[in-house]
Amino acid sequence: MAWIAGNSIILRAWERDDAQARWEADRTADDAEPKLRDWHEPPKSLAQREAEADERVASSDESVVALVIEADGRAVGDINLFNIDERNRSAMLGLSIWRTEDRGRGYGTDAIRALVRWGFRQKNLHRIELGVAPHNERAVRVYERIGFVAEGRRRESHYEDGHYVDDIVMGLLRSDFEAMEAARDAVAAPRTASRQQAVPSA
Repeated sequence: MAWIAGNSIILRAWERDDAQARWEADRTADDAEPKLRDWHEPPKSLAQREAEADERVASSDESVVALVIEADGRAVGDINLFNIDERNRSAMLGLSIWRTEDRGRGYGTDAIRALVRWGFRQKNLHRIELGVAPHNERAVRVYERIGFVAEGRRRESHYEDGHYVDDIVMGLLRSDFEAMEAARDAVAAPRTASRQQAVPSA
């Protein structure tokens, strides 16, 4: 697998140079809005980021698929399937768009849709789950557009800014995703046909 294609992004394996891009993004001021991520990390040095990248490249852990989101020829974030359960055909999903200026451009939505499509159709997963803080409304909207459904709430399970907050559990079944994909294709088909008819023949 060299890469997984979305509409405006590709998902590819981590390279060592990506550690530099991630480290530089971490150093930028980023308090204006919530991140499209559901975990928080202490500051890390470039050497630590490079060591993590080396571990990803060398890892043989089949319960994790860790990929870089690339758009316009540069790394803009990362996305992961983890806790992959081969018996129950399930996995967890995590997403991070690194810089403020790259959020709101559809990269996260495109990356999630591409990875869950790959997970369902190539890994034969049945269910993909994630957890998100209730106040991270942007992330919730992104997940809902893909087809994730809020299934419950883990009370005070997430420690943030000095206090515990709830975690919303959201899940996506393959059958629901495929139904939404079929609906999207049905809407797109007339537009595609109309554009093709508008092109003059040679």
